Amino acid sequence: MLKKLVKVLFNVIIAVVLVFTALWLIMGKQVKEEYAAYKKSSAPILLYHAIGEPVEIEWPPSLITPAALFESHLQYLTQTGYRVVSVEELVKLLQNNDNLEKVVAMSFDDGYRNNYTDALPLLKKYATKASFYIVDRDIGKGIYMDRKKLHGLLANGMEIGSHTINHAPLALIDPKYLPWEVGSAKKFLEEKLDGYTVKGMAYPNGGYNEKVLKAVNHYGFTYGLTGKVGANTYQTFSKAPYEMYRISIVDDGNGLEGFKRRLERAYIWGYLQTKGIDLNLLRDLLVK
Repeated sequence: MLKKLVKVLFNVIIAVVLVFTALWLIMGKQVKEEYAAYKKSSAPILLYHAIGEPVEIEWPPSLITPAALFESHLQYLTQTGYRVVSVEELVKLLQNNDNLEKVVAMSFDDGYRNNYTDALPLLKKYATKASFYIVDRDIGKGIYMDRKKLHGLLANGMEIGSHTINHAPLALIDPKYLPWEVGSAKKFLEEKLDGYTVKGMAYPNGGYNEKVLKAVNHYGFTYGLTGKVGANTYQTFSKAPYEMYRISIVDDGNGLEGFKRRLERAYIWGYLQTKGIDLNLLRDLLVK
C-alpha cells in the first residue's frame, strides 16, 4: 500500500513538473509574468499536524514535524517577507479583496497537545498566527489539548475551528449523521470555548461532497478547508468559500528545501488551475 502511494505521488509530481516546464518553455516570458502576478494575488494555507517529539498516532511519521524544522519554516517565511496569518485573517482579506502578496495562512489539524506546548511558543516568537481544528471527542484525552490549552490558544490570538465530533470522513458517512458531525461539532466546541464563534470547518482527510457543503453552510460556518492542493484567491473564495485549498506540510527528509518545494507547489497547482489544468483531478484518478 505504501509503495503504491509513493508511486502515485511520484507520478503526480512528475506530471506537475512536466506540465509547468512545458508551459514555461513554450510561452516563456508571458508565463513567467503571469505566474509572478498570480503569486501576488493568491495565498496558500499550510497544513500541519503534530509538532515536536513523536506521538502515538496512526498517521505516518512524516506528519510529525520536529520543532527545529518547524522553526526553520517560520524563520524562512518571516525572513523572506511573508505575513503568516490565521485562516480567519486570510478569509477577511479574501472577503475584502485585499492585498495577498506574500500572505500565507497556517493551520493545524486534530488538536495535539504539542500544538500548544511546542508550536505556540514558536508562533509567538516569530509574531505569527495560526488556526487549530479540533476533534470534539478528543478534547482533554491523552495526547490532545484540553479546554485550558484551547483557551490559551485564543488568549494568544489564535483561531480555533472544528474538525468534526469523531474525525468522521464526511463524504463517506451516512448523510443523516451530518447534523451531528457538522452542526453539533460547532455547537459543542463553542460551548467549551464559552461562546467563542467557530467559523471554520476542516474536513477530515480533506474529503467532502455536495451534501457536506450544504451542511457546513446550513450550520453557519464561514469557510471550509479541503484536501485539494492550490492557493486561494479572491475569485476562488468568492466562488467556493467552503472549498478552500491547502498544502500538506510533512517531514519528507529534505529539511527546509522540502518545505520550500511544497510552498511553491501550492502556487504552481493554483496557477495551472487558472489555465484549466487541475492536477487534483489527476491525483485523484491515480489514487483510484
